[in-house]
Amino acid sequence: MLTLSFLASLTVHLLLFSYSQLKELIALEMGLTYAEAGFVFSLSVFALVVLRIPWGFIIDKLGVRASAGLALTLLGIFGFLRGFAVNYETLLLFQLLMGVGLAAVMPCLPKLVAGLFPSEKTVFAIGASISGFAIGDVIALGGTPYLLRFLGGWQNVFYAYGAWALVLTVFWWIFSGGLSQKREKGSSSSMGKNLTALLRNRQVWLLSGLYFCSGACYDTLLVWLPSIADAGAGASSSAWLATLMLPMGFLVASFVIGPLSDRVGLRKPFILLLGLVAGPAIYSIALLPETALWFSAFLVGICTVGVLMVVLAIPVELPQTYALVGSAVGLITSFGNLGSFFMPTLVGYLRDVTCSFFWGVLLLSFLGESMLILGLPLIETGRKGRRRAALNSASRE
Repeated sequence: MLTLSFLASLTVHLLLFSYSQLKELIALEMGLTYAEAGFVFSLSVFALVVLRIPWGFIIDKLGVRASAGLALTLLGIFGFLRGFAVNYETLLLFQLLMGVGLAAVMPCLPKLVAGLFPSEKTVFAIGASISGFAIGDVIALGGTPYLLRFLGGWQNVFYAYGAWALVLTVFWWIFSGGLSQKREKGSSSSMGKNLTALLRNRQVWLLSGLYFCSGACYDTLLVWLPSIADAGAGASSSAWLATLMLPMGFLVASFVIGPLSDRVGLRKPFILLLGLVAGPAIYSIALLPETALWFSAFLVGICTVGVLMVVLAIPVELPQTYALVGSAVGLITSFGNLGSFFMPTLVGYLRDVTCSFFWGVLLLSFLGESMLILGLPLIETGRKGRRRAALNSASRE
């Protein structure tokens, strides 16, 4: 099942971020501004923001198999139809409808992990499943230009990636049958009561803020880093290397931060340390020469995704959210993806107005450093934290 979830997360970012390497060509053909080109990406994220809460409750009620299968079907159909876009409006429509499927995948992953793995391996299992996002980024950024030259048009690239998503959908329905026999334990309360309980949970809002900052920084830089690197370095090879280092940092975080956190038995210190480093690492992107830009991008990938991974593990470990993992992650990522919705367009707008990416990068660096502040009030949910809390409770009794 981890293999299927890995491929699902790979496909999500393959479809979403292949646009990053095609946006200049599409913008030139359709006569788009930087802000309009950024909004094409943001519209898919808008669907995530609006629909992840409903998807979360659907996942808790229907289970992972049916929910993920429906999501992948939507991804494949509308990812494929993007190739038929004849103008800006139709491209926006297909991006929006593709986002309906995108919205379901992330809440499915912690729910799947919660049902298959013990709590002491939570972050490792989540890291393994979401590492597909990083591989999807690498293929989207590194492979799309070659596929574009081979197929001869951005429309054909969208056809190819959409067709792969449809093939994966067939694989999912065939090989995920065992999940239908494992009924996830959910809450019998109504959607309204569950949502009210989650909205009153302070930890859920702190996790939402952390997801907002980490997702906004990573997604926005993945969209605009090719342009930022080209503007600073003036060489497409440097731009490609710098952009590729961002998902490479993602990949390292998936297989290093998770096992370290599980081994240490703590979550909070990792958020604090990664948040401390994230702000300066993002800011250095606007200052460093082309020979060092790749290192900053690599570090940003580790910091932002490392925080995101720990954030996704905590709802599985919090007693107040364990029975509502899909709903909790839906709420956290719905609010959190507001950053990924607004920031690519805002950074594009700042580039239009100032003729520079500096102010957009500066704004992202503030968001990166905010992860340290938001991490301070978090409750420790790791193994050692729970043990310490139990000992304190016993001593008081």
